[in-house]
Amino acid sequence: MDRICDSNCNIIAAAISSTVVKGFTRGVFVDDRLTKAVNALKPALPKKVDELTTLIDVWHVGREVTYLYELDLGGKTNPVQLHVHRTKAIVPKVCGSSIKDDLVNDGVTYVYQYNLPGGSTVGKFAVTASDCT
Repeated sequence: MDRICDSNCNIIAAAISSTVVKGFTRGVFVDDRLTKAVNALKPALPKKVDELTTLIDVWHVGREVTYLYELDLGGKTNPVQLHVHRTKAIVPKVCGSSIKDDLVNDGVTYVYQYNLPGGSTVGKFAVTASDCT
């Protein structure tokens, strides 16, 4: 019985070790790729997206990338409907781009946070792989 386990167990152990090493390497690669992407975007900030929205910061922690926007609503107290914005604008854009590969293959989450001038948060939502299925 030990001899059967020796040959089979070695094959299983090698497969598990390979998977763990690949997962660790992939994780490091994802972190490096996200760091490079964030660092490439930061020098161009703040960046006006449209007449109401300015991207003011971006960062990542682990596999979560956060985009911080400022909304200039001209004193209006009723901000844009973020759920509609998320569903009709952001999710289709993210899921229809190369970012989708990060979501699906690497488990990256993209967080979109919207603040008013002065820093109070209007809303926040995330896009994950499940949104692209």
